[in-house]
Amino acid sequence: MFRDNVKLAIKNLRNRLSRSLLTLLGISIGIMAIISLLALGEGMQQAITGELSSLSDVIIVSTGGNAFSAFGGGGSTGQYFTQRDIAVIQRLQGIKEISTQLSGSALAEYNGKKTIVSLTGMDIAVMRLQYSTTSLKAGGFLNEGDQNKIMIGYGIAHDTFDADISVGGRIKINGEKFFVTGIFGKQGMGGVSSDSIVLMSSRDFTKLTGQSNISLIYLRIENVKDAESIATTIQGAINENHGRKDFATATTMTSILETVQSITGILQVVLVGIASIALVVASIGIMNTMLTSVMERTREIGIMKAIGATNQDIMSIFIFEGMLLSSVGGIIGIILGVFGSQGLTLILNSFMQMGGSMNLTPVITITSVVLAVTVSLMVGVLSSLYPAYKAARMSPIEAVRYE
Repeated sequence: MFRDNVKLAIKNLRNRLSRSLLTLLGISIGIMAIISLLALGEGMQQAITGELSSLSDVIIVSTGGNAFSAFGGGGSTGQYFTQRDIAVIQRLQGIKEISTQLSGSALAEYNGKKTIVSLTGMDIAVMRLQYSTTSLKAGGFLNEGDQNKIMIGYGIAHDTFDADISVGGRIKINGEKFFVTGIFGKQGMGGVSSDSIVLMSSRDFTKLTGQSNISLIYLRIENVKDAESIATTIQGAINENHGRKDFATATTMTSILETVQSITGILQVVLVGIASIALVVASIGIMNTMLTSVMERTREIGIMKAIGATNQDIMSIFIFEGMLLSSVGGIIGIILGVFGSQGLTLILNSFMQMGGSMNLTPVITITSVVLAVTVSLMVGVLSSLYPAYKAARMSPIEAVRYE
């Protein structure tokens, strides 16, 4: 019986090929939208997670600082940490590694033009880890032992002075000459961009400014499970050092990742909700196709009932047709979704210029494919129920007499 229903469904759909193809197109577009947007959302989540995971287990920010300045550009605008704070951290058990980010400002001069720029000083090893996912437009990273050498952002190289700066160019900072070894690619993402960064070693920063303005402290923990308790202990100790309850904020990477995953999860739900509108339209198309088919095959239905077909048999014929339409449309939609997600990602990377710090790549999971197939089948069944019920309820005598 199952095989007969499938053969009959294929035959009926082929007899109404144009209408069937249009209905297939509607389902395919809906499934394509779901697959593409789910892949985009999953890719965005993995890109952000990967970006954050390259940082330290705990980030400690002074008042006015911003934990996400770790991505580049600028440091804290508030007070700075002291060596006493560092000593407190060093005495704690479970700390594997401590590194700092120094922040300040200086007078820069190039090609006769002077301007104030923000400086960031870091250990070379931390710098390479911190900016490992940030693309370079030209040049390379600083090396251990380099002196009077800097890396600059795209904005500093092309928008700050009257002339563009290239690798090997010399910039005077507080009267000292510095050679440009690398230029970051354009990020164009506002506050978390490396476009306006002037990056140098901690040693050069201290030598140039005569200060150790520690705006951020990065910690690696021996056991990640202890990160929350260590962060709380450090935050309390540093705040006590400075006689304030809000001087420092210690944030674990775990909590940041959980927040990011929560936000991207909500974003994915919204994206799927938007894509579902196309499926609703497609389901209306299936219902319309089935209702029209019922009207066109009234006499055929009457003959089948007259020779012994039950209401269940009639209903199964039309439900199988709807399922066949939706399943084929779902498969086509998945294939189109793979290509659509790639195209959408290329457009977003180009438009938002995310290719530097975050390499956004669509991720199509088994879950999303199974979800798409399940949803398409459900749409086919639900959209066919009413037309199938209407066909099954026909009187065989009236149906046979229908012209």
